[in-house]
Amino acid sequence: MWFNYLKIAVNNYGFELGLSINSRDYPELFWQPQVPIENIPLLFGNGFIGVQSKILTGLSRGGVYRRHNKFFDPSRPIRITVLNLCEVGLDEFIEQLKERLKSYKFESLFVTNSISLKNFSGTKARATVEEVVNELMEIPPDIVLAFLPQSDRNADEEDGGSLYHKIYDLLLRRQIASQMIYEDTLNNPDYYKNILNQVVPGILAKLGNLPFVLAEPLQIADCFIGLDISRESKAKLSGTMNACASMRLYGKQGEFIRYQLKDTLIPGEEIPKQFLEGLLPKKEFEGKIVLIYRDGRFCRQEVANLLEWAEAIGCKLILVECRKSGIPRLYNFVNKTIAAPEKGLALRISSTEAVLVTIQVTEKIGLAHPLRLRVITGNHPALISPPIEQVVETTLKLTLLHHGALKMPRLPMPVYGAHKTAKLRLRGIYPSSMLEGDRQFWL
Repeated sequence: MWFNYLKIAVNNYGFELGLSINSRDYPELFWQPQVPIENIPLLFGNGFIGVQSKILTGLSRGGVYRRHNKFFDPSRPIRITVLNLCEVGLDEFIEQLKERLKSYKFESLFVTNSISLKNFSGTKARATVEEVVNELMEIPPDIVLAFLPQSDRNADEEDGGSLYHKIYDLLLRRQIASQMIYEDTLNNPDYYKNILNQVVPGILAKLGNLPFVLAEPLQIADCFIGLDISRESKAKLSGTMNACASMRLYGKQGEFIRYQLKDTLIPGEEIPKQFLEGLLPKKEFEGKIVLIYRDGRFCRQEVANLLEWAEAIGCKLILVECRKSGIPRLYNFVNKTIAAPEKGLALRISSTEAVLVTIQVTEKIGLAHPLRLRVITGNHPALISPPIEQVVETTLKLTLLHHGALKMPRLPMPVYGAHKTAKLRLRGIYPSSMLEGDRQFWL
């Protein structure tokens, strides 16, 4: 009966529905977390336990889970330079930002620079901004907070590029963190408070602090690595350009440990063997179980090279492909109505593969795009292939750890942001002086 209602519903949109895989006929194929993902406990500073929907409360009551060495002394202020390029008043915002940081147990020291770019050409504006940023470096800040004119949002379509990426590049090369805010965001009263909610945890994380981690350690592995190599279509020629490979390393509680980038551009889609071996130094990984997420498919000899190295250094690997496109949709069917799927809903395709919904979207936007996870199997002594349900649950929990926004991302954090890093590399923007580091500069 319910299937007939479903057919009628989709017929109204011009679609004809054939047989479906549904939880009524195939309950064993569908999975949902025993504990709703929003209720998974997170650990903040001073042992305070919170949940994803109460991140700001956790930071106010417990502080950050771990301070970066640079800010280990609570009396050491965060030195923030404000670069105002959009001719709006910022006194109230800066005062609220200062108070918010203080509520999270961080002192701050602000220096403000306002520059008028009115009637400047794009070239003149970029030259002026470069000059100003260079002057700011005489007394280097910890982070630069840049307020950009609304016209800069689409400036990357122009040959000279945007002020956003100009500033980002100048600061990243000097190992200075940055946070960009556009003018319209400040002018919208509905967004004003939300900026503080989103920006402040991101500022703390970009400076190397860890706002929160999972309260309960993940059992599937000792640590987690995300691997990615992104490519971008050439603007005026056929084919694609490949960007640098990147990795991110996380601990058993989902705590960010470090990132590593390969400086040179990669000619193909396969991550070089030398780079893969460099990700797993024997001293750090001997005797450990490491779960490696590959953004997309493992290419050519990547699996063989990883397993050969793992056996040589004495560690075990769990290899998981995390695909983002070409994935079938999942739906809820409630009260004879097709509805968006709940976050955490998964379809088990086989004992090694599943489709997983990691985000919730509003009906105005449409349906969430799921992820497709596949566990690599084989008889190699260094390879472990856990149940797909355990991989799904782990992946879902790793989406809780985004420190630059209050909403959960679609991807687990080990692979989140890798595409942004690669796209910046294609623009010539990358941290050439810090190809390894412990700060999440990409947030």
